[in-house]
Amino acid sequence: EPLEDALPDIAQFDLELMPQSLRPLVKDVADRMQVPLDFPAVAAVATLAGVTNRRAVIQPKRNDHTWTVVPNLWGGIVAPPGMLKSPVLSCMTQPARAIESEWRRAHEEAERNFETALELQELEKAAWKDRAKIAIKGGNKPAPKPETALTQPVLHRLITSDATFESLHHVLSENPAGLYLIRDELTGWLAGLERQGREQERAFFLEAWNGDAAFTIDRIGRGSVHVPHACISLFGGIQPARWRAYLADALRDGPSNDGLVQRFQLIVWPDAPPGWKYTDRKPDMDAVDRAEQVYRRIAALDTATPL
Repeated sequence: EPLEDALPDIAQFDLELMPQSLRPLVKDVADRMQVPLDFPAVAAVATLAGVTNRRAVIQPKRNDHTWTVVPNLWGGIVAPPGMLKSPVLSCMTQPARAIESEWRRAHEEAERNFETALELQELEKAAWKDRAKIAIKGGNKPAPKPETALTQPVLHRLITSDATFESLHHVLSENPAGLYLIRDELTGWLAGLERQGREQERAFFLEAWNGDAAFTIDRIGRGSVHVPHACISLFGGIQPARWRAYLADALRDGPSNDGLVQRFQLIVWPDAPPGWKYTDRKPDMDAVDRAEQVYRRIAALDTATPL
């Protein structure tokens, strides 16, 4: 019997499976981009997980409070080139990126205020030294030293895309809620982890999937950087041939079968839509605002004490 080359049909995505607050945006993006509903739907859920990370945890059992699960997720879109994976991802992450843009502007203002306060503190310290010298020479007790309790502001982050292992680890040390790592091409990210000498980086991502494991990097000259709870949500696009290769290696119990591929819970590979039509209209901004309100409420949760 000849082997069939065609792939089996895939069940169409049911929009009712999405949270009500995200359905309008998923439907709008799928229609404007003329892509399967699966694309924006899985990107929306991954972004929701990326914004949440350690801001909230799940207790699987009602009475067992010692078992909690961090709701971070890894996922991706499997599709050939030209299927608009990147534009879909850009649209679906726009509400979350808007939040981080505001955080950056607030941080820039905080940095300016910090620099001004630091300069005043240095002037006060210099003036105190001059007065202290005069007091000591006159046989008097100098006035108390001015307080130096300034703390440099920390940039709050939600999203990153292309960061070195050490840089990502440092950002996580300043953002205990975790990060949402977006890679347009997961192929490059996966290939980087397979290079010789990147074993520690691969182990770091394996632990960051759990969302609650500690990770410490010790370097001569840089000292020790400790992350109490390494947590990363991950999402991107990948081509079918590359994804097949990674799956085949894992199924054969090859070198890549260390659980990395199995950590991608949200992988979609839908059939191409049967009918395509050129669509050029304005986005549904009400849908964008509705999704952004959800992300904002979650991003505002206390990062020190998960909900």
